[in-house]
Amino acid sequence: MNKTILYLAVLLTLVSCTNKNEEEPSNVQVNSYLHLSHTRTKSNPKLDRVVEQLNFEKYDMLWLGGDLAQLTSEDDATINHVDSIFNLSSRNTLWSIGNHDYTDLERVRNSTKKPLYYSTHKNGITLVVLDTQDSLSNIIGAQRDFLFRVLDTIQESSHLVVLHHKLIWMYNQIDLEPIISDVSNIKLADCFFCINPNNFNSEIYPRLVEIKESGVEVICIGGDIGFQTREFEYKTDEGIYFLASGIYAGKEGNKALLFSHELETRKLSWEFIAIRDL
Repeated sequence: MNKTILYLAVLLTLVSCTNKNEEEPSNVQVNSYLHLSHTRTKSNPKLDRVVEQLNFEKYDMLWLGGDLAQLTSEDDATINHVDSIFNLSSRNTLWSIGNHDYTDLERVRNSTKKPLYYSTHKNGITLVVLDTQDSLSNIIGAQRDFLFRVLDTIQESSHLVVLHHKLIWMYNQIDLEPIISDVSNIKLADCFFCINPNNFNSEIYPRLVEIKESGVEVICIGGDIGFQTREFEYKTDEGIYFLASGIYAGKEGNKALLFSHELETRKLSWEFIAIRDL
């Protein structure tokens, strides 16, 4: 009889401990960052209807890859509508503008309260926003000087994330240039909205490799896709990631790029996820 009572007491203790462990919250703090691009429809001011209904406040940062509306900065009504969805002036909303956003750059700056290219830092990640419409896909002049100054000062960061619209790293890259028409919304040519011949792989990439070799993970994220494909990922021989995500408004199968950041371990992972599941 005593043995039976003792057995039941031990069993109840084990069950109690198990339930307690299951109920204890995890101490691992995880932040989420969402990259979304090419949300435009064919007319102002509307965006993809699924995107307009999403709650972006649940993400710690929102990274926008450009071409948000048909002509995002054409008038106050359109950019105000876009702002009502994405909160453009938030320090946690980063926007790498595209050709469809470029009508009135002063209106863009007034809405975002930020320059067209800039850098910021969050949770050990250095983030750089580039303007790939400036100088026809080339990162030159003042923008190149700015970028190199940022790269020269990276010391404590675990990651460098470079946000941009055009997939400028596809040009002059032996594996990627042949598939531009299968990935990018725009072709390789000499026009304002095209991927133009540029200096990314000749001048910018070698500096990114130096950053990678110093122990900082490097991720470049473009936004001008959606028509041909909604997701793209490529890892170079040097270990640098080229990612892109974008949608085709009104179509099925649209995806965004969702990042999970474990703050204690400094681990940054990502997945392409259907926007209907966000």
